[in-house]
Amino acid sequence: MRRSAHKDIFDFLQQVTPGAGSGQMYRRFCLMASLIQACIRNGHCRLESLSESTYAYRARKKSSLLQQAKRWLSNKWTDWQTFYLPFARHFLQGLGAKGEIVFVMDGSQTGSANTTLMLSVLCRGFAIPVAWVVKKGEKGHFPEEMHTDLLKLVAPICPTGCRLVLLGDGEFDALSLQQWCADNHWSFVVRTSSDRLLDFDGELARFDSIQTTRSICFIEGALSLANAVYWHEKGHAKPLFLLTNLDLGYEACHYYKRRFKIETLFKHLKSAGFYLHKTRLKCPEKLANLIIVVAFSFVFSFCMGLFIKQKEPLQSLEVIVRKDRLHKITPIAIAQLAISNNCPCVLIFFSELSKNFNDVFT
Repeated sequence: MRRSAHKDIFDFLQQVTPGAGSGQMYRRFCLMASLIQACIRNGHCRLESLSESTYAYRARKKSSLLQQAKRWLSNKWTDWQTFYLPFARHFLQGLGAKGEIVFVMDGSQTGSANTTLMLSVLCRGFAIPVAWVVKKGEKGHFPEEMHTDLLKLVAPICPTGCRLVLLGDGEFDALSLQQWCADNHWSFVVRTSSDRLLDFDGELARFDSIQTTRSICFIEGALSLANAVYWHEKGHAKPLFLLTNLDLGYEACHYYKRRFKIETLFKHLKSAGFYLHKTRLKCPEKLANLIIVVAFSFVFSFCMGLFIKQKEPLQSLEVIVRKDRLHKITPIAIAQLAISNNCPCVLIFFSELSKNFNDVFT
């Protein structure tokens, strides 16, 4: 990855972010472009990797770049709203043209004794980061207020006129989230516990008290704001217990199957991608800012992999991956292989990125 990659990343950021082209904001976005380039190139988000010399800053010593990276992470002007929200808005507007946007919410341990609650959006069979919040502590459930606060961050940038669906596991079955979805006209499908009390025609009973041979059992009006779905798919040892405001049980199950895409996202952000779990940052605010760099690195690498698969001749790809495995390899993995082998298609992608956003991301 040469200097042109840094320039193309910076040009892209300028296109989607009003006010990024002058003064202090210009310098902050230029530095962020350098951090993103280093993260993609090295496949690691530790500060030592992010501060390795790039073509944009080749004359500066590594110690100076390290201090710059630290200052960017701790700067009071560095936050999700300034550096990631403009891209998220542009991205969601593009997805909204299809008439439906599916969000997935989940938490995962990141950094040194910190946990991240992330809201992602499904695109081409993968989960893409949209917004996140970081709290101190080991992996565990987040307060209910954090769930709705995260949704409130994203709701204003969602396009109007399309269906919005939220998926989540058992952590997100609280009444407050159901009420928020009802007030804002979102659909939801979340998992709940087997001992949840439901209304069966005026009688309260545990969810797991259902006796049925059907694979899907739909209980309408099981809660004041939700229907219930008992789902025992063939081949699964235990049933799943779901809450939803959708009107069909099969539809709810179809959506919930896609929830697990966020587990793949966390895998790519951590052990199979950029090692977010290995960073030694302890401050939640700094870690949240570091995720901006990692999220952009993931998005660019993901789109690069899709671009290479679609645009590159099969013969040229056989140099970096076996022909019989090409259809199985993930976009992130093929992007990492292309970068490590210095394939010309990497620079072609970044050139296309800076010229035509819609062709790359939609």
